[in-house]
Amino acid sequence: KKWPRNPLDDMIRMVKKEPISCMVADFGCGEARLATEVKQRVHSFDLVAVNENVTACDMKHTPLQSDSVDIAVFCLSLMGIDYPDFLAEARRILKPSGKLFIAEVLSRFEDKA
Repeated sequence: KKWPRNPLDDMIRMVKKEPISCMVADFGCGEARLATEVKQRVHSFDLVAVNENVTACDMKHTPLQSDSVDIAVFCLSLMGIDYPDFLAEARRILKPSGKLFIAEVLSRFEDKA
């Protein structure tokens, strides 16, 4: 089934509107398309490095320093029961004035009871 609109395209548009000097962390980046389509410096993280643009790591513990990133991006990557830990890591690395961009499927968060 095809998405009516690709949420990654929306993330790319949003990041492109930010200053080029911004540092971006892309959590659950897949093939790191965001990094290849914007001028900002992007740190691309995923569980497995599918190419040289991706840093393989547990997204609960990225190699970035605290308060070092202007934008954290989660595009269809808040899966599993440990997604609160991923968000906590994004908060740790975000600068106090940083931005958090999330595109997610609502059904992942709806009560299944």
